[in-house]
Amino acid sequence: MTTTVMTTTIDLTERTVGDIAVEMPLSIRVFEAWKIDYCCGGRTSLTDACAAAGKSVAAFVAELDSLTTVPEAASRDWQADTLTATAARIVGTYHNYTREELQTITPIAQKVLGVHGERRPELAEVVALLGELTADLLPHMLKEEQVLFPYVDQLEEAAAGRRSAPTPFFGTVKNPVRMMMAEHDRVGELLARLRQISDDFTAPETACFSYRELYRRLAELELRTHEHIHVENNFYFPGAVALEDRAGQPNTLVDGCGTHGCNH
Repeated sequence: MTTTVMTTTIDLTERTVGDIAVEMPLSIRVFEAWKIDYCCGGRTSLTDACAAAGKSVAAFVAELDSLTTVPEAASRDWQADTLTATAARIVGTYHNYTREELQTITPIAQKVLGVHGERRPELAEVVALLGELTADLLPHMLKEEQVLFPYVDQLEEAAAGRRSAPTPFFGTVKNPVRMMMAEHDRVGELLARLRQISDDFTAPETACFSYRELYRRLAELELRTHEHIHVENNFYFPGAVALEDRAGQPNTLVDGCGTHGCNH
């Protein structure tokens, strides 16, 4: 199930960007992408803000209406999909969101640190943890998209009799799966520390809009990343191992290694 933002140009023409940002959190993604100041410049009308960005209110509405929330994992029968379809949905639903969110949320965190860091020293760790999350998640998702997912797609074609089973350089799908799950554990630790250091993503009562928005988005990132890991760990990875069994690939670990070299 997805929730789509629906509005009209007439509804928003005379509204301020600050009001829109508060009432329609998804709009912040458009503001970030268009470099519209919805915090300090929040009193500017949407019409004027869009004009200054070289955009139109109609284009803003179209962009806003194209955004959807991530489907609740519980509402989708992931097991009913092929693994190829599941991988495509993981990329479209979670990978694309994660890349975009990490790219836009990091400058907000740095801005909040610059303004409030002297009084709130924990913000320095928030920024550092975001950096670690980015360093872990971006290559992790790339390895899935360039190595694991294409291999499993080929396995599915082999199981359907459309090609011979591929021979992976990593020996067996269990190796990258084991590596991916270990990396998931590390991401979970970073998210848990983020929640701890931010007092469950609770901004101070006197916090500015950017501060509150930072913590709201961190909480959302945590939730969606948990869903992401759940889908992979509990649906995709076991399905990939079972598929490899049916396709006749080896099931034993090669020299105890994952996708990277060992240091024996």
